[in-house]
Amino acid sequence: MPKILPFVVFTLLVPFTLLFGQTPDLSTYQARREAVVNAMKDHVPRGSGKHGLPRGIAKLQLDPNDKAAAEYIVSTTNPRMQTMFDFPGIALALCRFWDSFTPEQRQSLQTALERLAKPDKDGGEGFLGHGTENHALLMWAPAILFCELFPDAKWNNGMNSEQLKAEVKEWLRKTFKNYYAHSYTEYLSTTYQAVLLIPIEILYQYVKDPEIRDMAEAYLLYHWSLLALNTFDGEVIAPFGRMNTQQDHLHAVKQHSWNELAAFSYYTWVLFGWGQATNNMRLSDYLDFNESTFGIYAAMSETIPNDIFFELAASKEPVTVRTSASTFGTFGTGVPNMMLRKIYRTGQYAIGTGNFRWAPGGDYADHDTCGFCITWSSRNQFNYINCTHPFWYSEGDDISRTAEAWDHGSVSPFMQTAQHENTAIVLFDIPDEDPWREKPSAQKWAWRNKRADDLMKRGMFRFPKTMNYWPADENGWIFLRDGKTYIAVKPLKSFYLENQSRDVSLIGFNVIKSDHAKTGFIFEVGTEEEYRNIDNFRSKVTANKVEVDWDTMTAAYTNSRGDTVKITFVPGLPIVPVADMPAHWKTHLKVDGIAESIPVVTINGTPEVSLADWPLIGSPTINMRDGVLNIDDGKTKIKVDWTGELPKITRN
Repeated sequence: MPKILPFVVFTLLVPFTLLFGQTPDLSTYQARREAVVNAMKDHVPRGSGKHGLPRGIAKLQLDPNDKAAAEYIVSTTNPRMQTMFDFPGIALALCRFWDSFTPEQRQSLQTALERLAKPDKDGGEGFLGHGTENHALLMWAPAILFCELFPDAKWNNGMNSEQLKAEVKEWLRKTFKNYYAHSYTEYLSTTYQAVLLIPIEILYQYVKDPEIRDMAEAYLLYHWSLLALNTFDGEVIAPFGRMNTQQDHLHAVKQHSWNELAAFSYYTWVLFGWGQATNNMRLSDYLDFNESTFGIYAAMSETIPNDIFFELAASKEPVTVRTSASTFGTFGTGVPNMMLRKIYRTGQYAIGTGNFRWAPGGDYADHDTCGFCITWSSRNQFNYINCTHPFWYSEGDDISRTAEAWDHGSVSPFMQTAQHENTAIVLFDIPDEDPWREKPSAQKWAWRNKRADDLMKRGMFRFPKTMNYWPADENGWIFLRDGKTYIAVKPLKSFYLENQSRDVSLIGFNVIKSDHAKTGFIFEVGTEEEYRNIDNFRSKVTANKVEVDWDTMTAAYTNSRGDTVKITFVPGLPIVPVADMPAHWKTHLKVDGIAESIPVVTINGTPEVSLADWPLIGSPTINMRDGVLNIDDGKTKIKVDWTGELPKITRN
């Protein structure tokens, strides 16, 4: 089972350099945890509990007798500033620091929570609603703990604690079981992955009901598997959904209105560090910036991932991983295999590509998906390349959703990819007209409306300005280098470079644009270890065989390792009927099937894994499909079988 550390009161002495100067060695998980909590020593939490609660709880972690911190925590239930994001923090504070509150304060919290046993927001946000996945977990997991903490409570919905706990337990059971069947749309989000984990870590540590504890552990084992396999040097490897905030290592320039890192980056820095960039972190961020909120919870968490997850996250061994994600649906009833992910990760770099199925016009937050990346170990602020076609954001009325905006997603239904290890081919086949005009809503339509009759014909990729750049040679190859990582890119049609965009998401980036309806790029990644120097890499790549047939939309490339990757673009976004659709598809989207944007791919003549056979997780160490998760690295063996009503967890 996951480790549960004993309660620790961290030292109160915080060196000045820890907060604002050169940091000490932060290479270990324990050192990073202590540094974040210690950074709260002189902080005075204020405002709503959404971001203030973890800072107030950290004050109690440092001093359980801190009366001001306890008073602040009680104050967060004021309806004028209370939100669903408060519930995990209140549950944690009560479970861990019960004796830090006076009987009167505990009664005040109980009374406030009793009236919030409801699904609406009238008079304060209740904890019996649903919303998206992260909303549901923020409400339901603490609700179970509230029922155990206050067995004699008189809940607003008329239930007693035993009845309410039983109802919410069933909501969690069927939702988590559905996740084990086909995943969910919000996993690996740059913001919400951290939000998904913290309420369940708290629930796992403190719940008394052994069945709920097993359910929570099964959920955590799945998400820790995803984290360990899909994290590289501070980045979540694309593809991923719900890109609310751009990832970076330093934020030396203002990237967006609140000038901070993604929540995922703050969270994974605590767990795994950022490789070369670990000491780029400014610990004062945990005092100042909202996205760090769940990173503070991570630093205080006493539910620790099993050692195997830390080992996998730090592994330098090359590995190919396939995963998939579903669409949104209440109680986890989304349609499976909507995002087919394939990543290749080494100790020096990682490539992540995806192909997609779509609810015509866009299901929940499809526009905030990132569909492609190459990332590498670097001390620089940015350590990744993205590739896309501007369909969701073109020339609408929202200035944050333009063709130049990359920080809220970079994906298109008219982009298809093939990948094998260090090599990827991306093809674009962009029609003249938007096939989903006026879908799914007037608001989303406004982001695309000026291009409805003439979609923007452009394939493009961005790369950091900190990279060395060699313009295209006589063979049409561009070469890039950051430290020991080399990247070759061959635009398949004419292109141009732009480096003066005024969009904040492109500060620090150059963009290569190829303005054609049918176009594409070939990418190959190499390292100093393989080639000794960039000149050897360039010489090898430019001699490789490239074949392109625009009539059949087929491209093939034999890379420097002798592997041949071939892709044929499947046009038209064919609609495939779906037996079990989420209710909101029928009521809001008015659709009766799924549009597929999945190419025909072969690797060395062998077809890529089919849509039907794509796993929830497929890797040498962790595999998951049909409700069963298997973790086995030869030393540790964990199996979760959730084909029945409740999960069965076995080890070794």
